Amino acid sequence: MDYRDSALRFGLVDINPIEVTETIKRFGLKFQRVSRRIEPLEPSQSFADWVTFKNETIFAKIDVPNWFEAEKLVELYSQASIERYEKDTEMKEAIEKLRKSARIEGPLLSFTIFMKNSFESKREEYLEIEASRFLTSNFPLSFYNKFVILDNTYYDFLKVLEDIVRRHEFLGRYARNFKQYSKHIDRMKRAIRPLLNQMEICFFLSACMKKYVMIWNSKSYEKIENPEFLDIRNIDYSRFEQLNNELSMELTETRGLLLKYDPNVLYKKLDLENETARMFGKLVMFPSDSLAIER
Repeated sequence: MDYRDSALRFGLVDINPIEVTETIKRFGLKFQRVSRRIEPLEPSQSFADWVTFKNETIFAKIDVPNWFEAEKLVELYSQASIERYEKDTEMKEAIEKLRKSARIEGPLLSFTIFMKNSFESKREEYLEIEASRFLTSNFPLSFYNKFVILDNTYYDFLKVLEDIVRRHEFLGRYARNFKQYSKHIDRMKRAIRPLLNQMEICFFLSACMKKYVMIWNSKSYEKIENPEFLDIRNIDYSRFEQLNNELSMELTETRGLLLKYDPNVLYKKLDLENETARMFGKLVMFPSDSLAIER
């Protein structure tokens, strides 16, 4: 989750439609060919700067134990995110392809499908990791369920996003002139922005709550990403409850927003209990050493 929201913003919002005129030679004759394409804008800041700013904002919001320094935590978490991004070759290739797609027609839907399929392929693993953390904690089941809801919401968001991009890119492809083509892309961006903004808030609050629990259950910088045990007695429960309530409220608002695009989102909540039970059924069959997975 460290960079998926920024990748989506770069690929689908921070873009401009362009019209390209090329001179081509056929059968000894010169012709002019006009095409409409998408040009991704250069990001206003590097990934390292963006993730550092994000962590600075997180540690300005949550309380830090007196045995840690907020600046050092920002540095360590940011570096870990950068390393994860550097190892994610598929994501890097998709973004690099998008950067070079100014001369390729229709890259938006392909990028959106890649993002959805990429998350879908890792979704089960993500849920198993969150569940394994719950099993090495004394937190209530609702704490784990919050991340199940977050993952479900993000997946529904990606499917809605795919429908929006597919529709507008199709209409843009058959627009009669460049002005109409630009309007379809602008409408797509306007439809995406509120959804992406809302999803980013959920990611941010989720990171705040998770980091709050992790650092208060760690005694050294080496353990902050994977404490051995999450003990609810180590945290200020009223502060945790406040963060939890904020995330719940934003998840509800996000699902309400998605409901306007896809009525099926309403029924996803009904599957939450079954999904949680199924995941824990799988976990009891795991070898104990397989539970120490980092996400």
